[in-house]
Amino acid sequence: MMQPKHVLIYCPVFLPQQSGYVHAFIQLIQTLLNQHIHVDVITPQLLVQNEEEPFSHPLLRVFRYHPILNIWGIGLFYHFGKLAGRINAMNSTCNYDMILIETGDAPLLIASLNQQVLQKMAIRFHSTSDTEYLLYGRHKKYRLRRFFWKYLAAGHIKHLVATNPYHLMFAHQQVLHHCRLKSATVVTNIIHAPTSRVNRYSQPLKFFMLGRMDEEGYKQKGFKQLIEALPLVAETMMEKKASLTIVGNGLMHDSFVSETKPYHFIQVIKELSHQEILQALDIADVVLLPSLYEGVSMFALEALSRGNAVIFTNTGGLVPMVKGNGLLIEPGSAEALAQAIIQLLEKENLMEFKQRSIQIVTEQYNSTVQFQQFLAVYQAIKQ
Repeated sequence: MMQPKHVLIYCPVFLPQQSGYVHAFIQLIQTLLNQHIHVDVITPQLLVQNEEEPFSHPLLRVFRYHPILNIWGIGLFYHFGKLAGRINAMNSTCNYDMILIETGDAPLLIASLNQQVLQKMAIRFHSTSDTEYLLYGRHKKYRLRRFFWKYLAAGHIKHLVATNPYHLMFAHQQVLHHCRLKSATVVTNIIHAPTSRVNRYSQPLKFFMLGRMDEEGYKQKGFKQLIEALPLVAETMMEKKASLTIVGNGLMHDSFVSETKPYHFIQVIKELSHQEILQALDIADVVLLPSLYEGVSMFALEALSRGNAVIFTNTGGLVPMVKGNGLLIEPGSAEALAQAIIQLLEKENLMEFKQRSIQIVTEQYNSTVQFQQFLAVYQAIKQ
């Protein structure tokens, strides 16, 4: 199967920022580089003065442009028009085989690209920010994006990509309003499992949860449901001497700390570095992700790769991650969350769950799978 030689990727966030999106983008770029594909990245993520490029590879070039910030109305058209002009010019110079836009948050960018770019372009929706938030969010930025997608940009999309089948359908139906597509393809996020295998679990058990505690993240990640579940699990948690560590920062952090203060088995931490999160996952046993909606979360993949049993919600990209390695619960149900925690607390041996998590990552979320999916997009563009 023919593969591209030179690809341009627009990443709205990138190193040196640390986030799940950044880690997902890096994994995809590394997959392409490992296949000897030249990759150019364009990003508004700037370096500080004299800071060296944090991701270096002979086949990789990173182009950083100064974004125009805090602009609305006509200013948005100017900003994305300038960015589109930059991408159009880069394509004229390099004649890329394929262009991938790694966000559904920029409809005005799509509307401003020329036909030469649009013909070789695919856009990948990364789930919650550009799907559920876009549809249900109350901020004016979501209302504007919905309007721009419907009336200016949706008709330009011919090749749609998402990280999982649920959001592929969601983006096509809810965001792009059933626009005429030539292809719709899943290109999943991936993670590399450590070579060592899990051969232990803690007694007492260690539970772990992470999520943004800004207003939107607090709602999405299920912190409200966790608060409501705590009275239902407190007695069993204390009897089993189990612990729950929660990492999250934002506007709701202080109120969350106040509400969880009576539960002495809980530790709330504002921030950890990515490496510290991985270390925490190495010693955890069960990871909670009771999200109302979720994509192929990098945190969820990291939880599996580090050999954790899981309690995830039955939504979006989380569903395929739970197959004999934990429990799926209904989103928004504090009772279901409490019952799942108690069920795992009373499970005599979690080793099969923990080992199965690593097996799922190894089989389903690896670079070989991702590259074959990427090639399917490329072949569709070339048809």
